[in-house]
Amino acid sequence: MNISVIGTGYVGLVTGTCLSNVGNKVTCLDIDHNKIDLLKNAKSPIYEPGLSSKIKSGIESKNLQFTSNAKKTIQSTDVIFIAVGTPSLNSGETDLSFVINAANTIAKNLNSNKIVVTKSTVPVGTTHMVKELINNYIKEKELNYIVDFISNPEFLKEGKAIKDFESPDRIILGYETKKALDVMKELYRPFNLHHDKIISMDIKSAELTKYAANA
Repeated sequence: MNISVIGTGYVGLVTGTCLSNVGNKVTCLDIDHNKIDLLKNAKSPIYEPGLSSKIKSGIESKNLQFTSNAKKTIQSTDVIFIAVGTPSLNSGETDLSFVINAANTIAKNLNSNKIVVTKSTVPVGTTHMVKELINNYIKEKELNYIVDFISNPEFLKEGKAIKDFESPDRIILGYETKKALDVMKELYRPFNLHHDKIISMDIKSAELTKYAANA
């Protein structure tokens, strides 16, 4: 599968690297050129046991690449993960500016049907906000594309992130269409071999599940 991951922070980097190691073509996109240059040389900007060697393997297999070219990345991939930061504001609310920027970037570079996956930890309703932003752009520009939306929250612990991704306790998939759900099930098939770990539900329930687990 051709996949892109917007954001090369902790979640995005682990997600993109692990997906590339099972045969997917993954492009990790970030606006931080210094970070991209570092990653192109197989140097991880974060420390996580086993991550650097997996990045190197992904680059050597040509399944993993890093770029700041949003247009080329969005247009050449079918499944797009949003894995940007969602820091807390002084008010205690979540700063969704990076998520909004990612949604706008996707919308402006659409060239075919896509699946957009929210991987970042976000308040309930955020994926529907992303959906509204993208669909409003499609309508405004009179484009003929269909975008499906998935909520797929992460459950990665620092120091055990690779193991948590490759051998997850559960894989939460919030969906609206069975077609998109089936694509995601196939994408996660290598990590879902011994017993079915996929729990599917509606999008808002998936977002709430992440907050409940954190609590």
